[in-house]
Amino acid sequence: MGRSNREQADMNRQRIIDQADAAVRGGGVAAVSIADIMARAGMTQGGFYNHFESKDALIAQACSSGFARAVANWKAKTHAKGQPLAGAFKRLVKYYLARKPVEQGCPMVALAQDAAPHRASPALSDAYRDGVAQLFSTFANVAHEDASCSLSDDEMTVAFAAMVGANMLSRATGDKKWASRVEQAIVAQLQ
Repeated sequence: MGRSNREQADMNRQRIIDQADAAVRGGGVAAVSIADIMARAGMTQGGFYNHFESKDALIAQACSSGFARAVANWKAKTHAKGQPLAGAFKRLVKYYLARKPVEQGCPMVALAQDAAPHRASPALSDAYRDGVAQLFSTFANVAHEDASCSLSDDEMTVAFAAMVGANMLSRATGDKKWASRVEQAIVAQLQ
């Protein structure tokens, strides 16, 4: 396979992963079929097995990719050019709790039920667990770099759990007040 063909195959594979990530965040693993994902990617279902051995393998890759994108977004929002490090933690909390389309929402919330070890493939469970660890590490790094953030490690763990919980509750109930209240409480802890 020539270089351009390999590059095109890699781009096609990533397009499938990106569409699977968005579809799963939007509707869950069970609600999404290979045919749906391939149609979203603008490809035929027959080409799926040229890229992945199974739907489970694709979903695990999509999970990893979604978490990597979330980490990159968190870093971009907190370390934007021209933005001081002071206040980065507050910007991260506000960004995380801001309203987003379901397909761009938090992978921790979107995939929590599907990635539970008793329901998921081992690959998806591992990808989810690794992704949560990466997001928490990013969260902790931002807090430690921000001189205006005075949370202890235990308080930071509680803040992280509260932030994710508020996101889940506001999404599940449609009540954005949950996210707003938690944002205010976390920001108040920084004072």
